[in-house]
Amino acid sequence: MQPSQPEKSALKSKKFIFGMICNLGWLSLIAYGIHARIDGGVLSAMVYAAGIVQSLYLGGQSAVDALVRKAHVTFQKTNKKILVSDQ
Repeated sequence: MQPSQPEKSALKSKKFIFGMICNLGWLSLIAYGIHARIDGGVLSAMVYAAGIVQSLYLGGQSAVDALVRKAHVTFQKTNKKILVSDQ
């Protein structure tokens, strides 16, 4: 990201919105499970599944972001070399 560009609000990020919707969905399912008095083992499995899915989603997004940043830096360096060699 260039210094002249303003930071994007978190609410304008599609990844953030999707993550929050998933969090609300998991919390709703777990709250329903507690309200319906579902067995503790099932609730534990729901909590573990929610944690694993969220961790994998965040880890995957972090990996994609790092890959995109690296590609962006490499592209900028390549363009500078091309521009210098054309002169």
